[in-house]
Amino acid sequence: MSDAAELTGLVLGEEAARRRASSSEEVVLPDDMLPGVGDDPIRITDALRAGGASTLVVLTLLSMMAAVERTGLVVLGPDIQKTLDVSDAVLAAITGASGALFVLGAVPFGVLADRLPRLRITAVATLFWSACLALSGAAASGFQLFCSRLGVGLGEANELPVHGPVLIDRYPIAARGRVFATHGIAGSLGGFVGPLAAGGLAAAIGGTAAWRWVFVIFAVPPALLALATFALPEPARGSNEQLAVLGDVLEATSEMPVSMTSAFERLTRIETFRYVLLAVAVLGFALFSAPLLLSLFLEHHFGLSALGRGTVFSIAALGPLAVVPLVGSAADRIMRRAPGRVLLVTAGLLTAYGIVLTVALFMPTAAALTAVLALAQAMAFGAFVTMSPITAAVVPYRLRSQGFALVGVYLFLFGAFAGLLLTGALADAFGERMALVIVAPAACIAGSALLAIGSRHVRRDISLVVEELLEEQADAHRRALGDAVPVLEVRNLDFSYGNVQVLFSVDLEVRQGEVVALVGTNGAGKSTLLRVISGLGIPQRGVVRFCGRTITLVDPERRIGMGIVHVRGGAGVFPDLSVDENLDTFLLHARLTAHERDERRRRVFEAFPPLGVERHKLVRDLSGGQQQQVAVSAALVQRPELLIIDELSLGLAPIVVEELFEIVDGLRRTGTSMLIVEQSLNIAAAIADRAVFMEKGAVRYVGPAHELLEREELARSVFLGSEDG
Repeated sequence: MSDAAELTGLVLGEEAARRRASSSEEVVLPDDMLPGVGDDPIRITDALRAGGASTLVVLTLLSMMAAVERTGLVVLGPDIQKTLDVSDAVLAAITGASGALFVLGAVPFGVLADRLPRLRITAVATLFWSACLALSGAAASGFQLFCSRLGVGLGEANELPVHGPVLIDRYPIAARGRVFATHGIAGSLGGFVGPLAAGGLAAAIGGTAAWRWVFVIFAVPPALLALATFALPEPARGSNEQLAVLGDVLEATSEMPVSMTSAFERLTRIETFRYVLLAVAVLGFALFSAPLLLSLFLEHHFGLSALGRGTVFSIAALGPLAVVPLVGSAADRIMRRAPGRVLLVTAGLLTAYGIVLTVALFMPTAAALTAVLALAQAMAFGAFVTMSPITAAVVPYRLRSQGFALVGVYLFLFGAFAGLLLTGALADAFGERMALVIVAPAACIAGSALLAIGSRHVRRDISLVVEELLEEQADAHRRALGDAVPVLEVRNLDFSYGNVQVLFSVDLEVRQGEVVALVGTNGAGKSTLLRVISGLGIPQRGVVRFCGRTITLVDPERRIGMGIVHVRGGAGVFPDLSVDENLDTFLLHARLTAHERDERRRRVFEAFPPLGVERHKLVRDLSGGQQQQVAVSAALVQRPELLIIDELSLGLAPIVVEELFEIVDGLRRTGTSMLIVEQSLNIAAAIADRAVFMEKGAVRYVGPAHELLEREELARSVFLGSEDG
């Protein structure tokens, strides 16, 4: 028991020391290096003159029309319910249908927008949205309306991935809060115009089926705005941050496409952004269930018609309009002084929204309810205006479209759609008022608490964005000076498994035709570093480049196609397949003829003659040395530009190690670059040009491989696992 307790204490002490080391090395730059912090104020007119007002105007009108049709649907909901004979829960599902595709479409739109011209994407998507909106008016059943609403949501799904990032790149950082506030007016204007227009048009047309013609009329303005969007110029990505941090805009370089899964993992490793995502997911339960249930509540409790309900929502929308100048200026002012405090303001406003919304439900008259609801709407508007600049600041510019898309995913899929279904079911059981009383305050308070926690990480996350820009500038300078581009570059790399950080500011380089040995103590992070290089792990910080191209967030499959081949220690073969089948499996990604595959296998069997004899034998029946030969052979048939081998000689007989030496030496002569993890310092010194020594997740030595044997303190660390011997 005493030995176990002593071991437990040792492990816990070591982990505490690791955490202290991690926190002491956190990157938090001074204010004058953070874009937007400490800047001189700028007038909104000057900001619009600098970026051109047309982009803001067109995108704001597009957003307004989306709000018009959404709020119009809410007002027309009871008429749709009567015409199509659907329940509250079914109507809630129809209302949430556009939100569902808004979510599902936002993610692929985000991927496209991080690669292609964003405003062209918006123009095409808006034309599609307009067509589906017109088709909504022809729906003969709840199911048909549900399907057309899905199309409307898909067309509108470009808004989050495109509008925010385009505005960020178009207008100066110092005016970002006011720009977002101006764009945010769209929701309020739509909330004001939509109910009145929907209710007024329905009343003018007459009959419970008048909602059909309202949808057709609403489809015209988006189509015209889509044509105007084609004429807008595309802003350069990240230009404002580059100007603020670097003093100039870097020349655009060809970047490898980032996959959705890699982008998601990288974005959710940004502490501030992760808490924002969780917060909006919770908040969606209140924000999107309130309008529909309030409309039903106004009809059932106060007996208001479509026009009456539209009047209530229109007047309530004046609340945000009244505070636009205030919240935009306040967001810019707070951002300049203390960016972390912006999220605290957001949290306070959202908590107040949940409380005031609940109070509105108990007002004795519709007029009193409208006045209190206007105050609640103003608070919700102010919260999202203040949240947007922080989201822009902590997300790297190359991932902004996917980042804003994720906000939509969490807000609508986890919040709005699920929230509408939940509150719709509660309304059917207990009534609309009780459903909102149950959901709204709890959701707002929980979401606000998450934002308050996230505010603690804002400065560090902005600092990491700045560090990426500085590293990008340094790489551009190296290129301009004509420095040889390494095959592999790793800069400032941090990586964690959950809350346990295992790599700290790792720098590593492999030049063309060079063999680099990666050595160090057990648990030093060597295998983890190889996983990150080959794409099996996404870092919190840092960059990985291959032949000058950034591949930090590129899929493993694409890296293989580029020429990065990783032989994993202890997991490099399929034991239940034959040698031939293993080689064929590793060639599936390559477009080769049967003759080319045979030729590659022949060359491998020339390098490893015993494998040629055993080629039809299952790999599990081979010796350990032969299995390692199969793993290396599977890599060689892929003709790698960079060969990564984890644990080259571990557990192998000396004669097998010697054969592997000959293979490595032959690959070196053909110009293949290699990064090899090796436990034996003698072997590392014999096969490598340079050595990189790692300990406790950090690089401690980089230099000629033969000098490893002369560094007594490194040898003690490797063989004894301690610097102190």
